[in-house]
Amino acid sequence: MITLGIIGVVAAMTMPSLIANYQKKQVVNQLKKAYSEISQAIRISEGQYGTLDNWDFSDFSTAQERANYFAQNYIFPNIKILQSCSPSSEKCWADVYTIDGVKSVSYVNNYAGRSSFVTSSGYSVYYWLHGVGNGGWFIVDINGLKKPNKLGKDVFVFVMSWGNGGAATTSDKCSRYKLGLSPYGAHCLSLSPTIDELVDGSFDFGGTNGSFNCKKGTDGKSAGGYCAAVIMMDSWDIKRDYPW
Repeated sequence: MITLGIIGVVAAMTMPSLIANYQKKQVVNQLKKAYSEISQAIRISEGQYGTLDNWDFSDFSTAQERANYFAQNYIFPNIKILQSCSPSSEKCWADVYTIDGVKSVSYVNNYAGRSSFVTSSGYSVYYWLHGVGNGGWFIVDINGLKKPNKLGKDVFVFVMSWGNGGAATTSDKCSRYKLGLSPYGAHCLSLSPTIDELVDGSFDFGGTNGSFNCKKGTDGKSAGGYCAAVIMMDSWDIKRDYPW
């Protein structure tokens, strides 16, 4: 009985850690899958239409038209889509919260030019293109509409760059993953942020200082936005100091 009691105590102490580690591995695997599928869709389209920097959206007068053309021609033919919402709606995209559980105003439905879709792999994507026509934002919720819908937990921020800079890239040099999908923060090769800067929010890019930090308790308006960059820069791993 004493032995069984000891085993029970040890199990009670280790089970939470084992469960957390399992959940972290699931998150990383799902995130890698979404990143790979979206990137692959772009590469396939590049094989058909030329590289991203040659894609032209100048014929469209509205942000919604640009987003629709981009998705329907370059994304949807190469990813299995269950549902698309243009503009974005609750059918494809849930309300997003910061890493501290505060409702974020950055990734909301019913906003002109911003669309979303649900894939057969189970993740949702919320996206829009820059008005200057040289890239776009792609917010991935790895488990779709299911909770917790939190930045850094199941929602991760990426950007895609082409052309010569603009809203999310201040110059040609500001892309670690040139002409492709990259996690927000890590895309800025010329500024070379460290993981510590992305975690504590001290990385100041375009006035976002402290807003996208991958750390709890900082009140950033989009706190958790740099977490995809932290995971990727940590060799696709969620380390012990990650704000889980």
